[in-house]
Amino acid sequence: MDGKPKYKLLVVDDNKSNCELAQRLLEDCYDIEIAFGGEEAISKIYDFSPVVILLDIKMPRLTGDELVKMIKAWRPEIHIIMVSAHFSPEIEKECMENGAFDCISKPLDFEHLKKTIQKALN
Repeated sequence: MDGKPKYKLLVVDDNKSNCELAQRLLEDCYDIEIAFGGEEAISKIYDFSPVVILLDIKMPRLTGDELVKMIKAWRPEIHIIMVSAHFSPEIEKECMENGAFDCISKPLDFEHLKKTIQKALN
């Protein structure tokens, strides 16, 4: 590392293994926090102040498509990358209209994910 502070990245997914995998694969490049669902994500955003959020769409209670609207209303400077195993053109269009930076399908291609995060940061 060249001593520069790492960008803060929040991974939000109700599946613990998805969060832990993303954390392991990205922690060399970013300061990462994980949240297991929408409610936990809200407090993490408040405490951690991420620059980028990887946000799963399908979660119980507070879904990613509801959460993206809340986050963009509250913290419009945060770049949100929506993640789902079930993207349709309609869902992707709705996410982008709600303020998502991009949409990525599961299973994650981590090279593509890293490039998308870099685009969001530039």
